[in-house]
Amino acid sequence: MFVARLLDSGDIPSACLPGSRHRVVRLADVLTFKGRRERRREGRRQIADAMEEAGLPY
Repeated sequence: MFVARLLDSGDIPSACLPGSRHRVVRLADVLTFKGRRERRREGRRQIADAMEEAGLPY
């Protein structure tokens, strides 16, 4: 369901096969999505680390 939601929302581009419910997804698009997700995760981690170092409540 998680992957289907990503495809439906356009976060990962896909194409439906004619006359079928199956979809085609390019590996490059999946890897691009994975990279974006990892960069966001790293950014959130850096913010949390900076707040902790500054002694601010999280």
